[in-house]
Amino acid sequence: MGKTDQNQQLDFRSIYDDAWYTVDRLVLSKQNTVLTVKFFEFDEDDDEMFNVKDYKTVNELDQFLNRFRPACLQVQDGECYDMRRGSDVCALLEQGEDDQKFYNGVIESIEREPHTRKGGEERCSSILVVGWLEGPNAWCTEQMGIKRICKLQPGSPLFDYSLACFMKRSRQHLDSLLK
Repeated sequence: MGKTDQNQQLDFRSIYDDAWYTVDRLVLSKQNTVLTVKFFEFDEDDDEMFNVKDYKTVNELDQFLNRFRPACLQVQDGECYDMRRGSDVCALLEQGEDDQKFYNGVIESIEREPHTRKGGEERCSSILVVGWLEGPNAWCTEQMGIKRICKLQPGSPLFDYSLACFMKRSRQHLDSLLK
């Protein structure tokens, strides 16, 4: 999460822990029937694979597509003034040094503090209270700094050619089941 590459990227909500991860790439089988999600900075063991035959209804397929979105971007210190109460965000949940995952939340409140400068860089000291919408702390709130907040990006994930091909093939498969 928070990778600032100029190439448009995707985030994917894992089927294993419902946390959001940045997609390194999607790999489509030759017949467009199997889609492999490869995650940024993760091993092959962590790949998640999906087959067009996994989906029996249009609703199931739509739920799968909703696990993808344009990649979130980390909020920079100077952008804290863009954050408002009620803003939907994706935030870092820290449950120990080796257990850091991203989940959706909403900004409940902001305690604004004056920004400082260190080495010419603006530093935000504001405290944001995030209400978790997902994950192990769903429906709880947590105070955090701006560094743990990512902003959601608008748009469809179907800009990714592999995902678009897989969805088209999955819909064709569903159509063949209905005939």
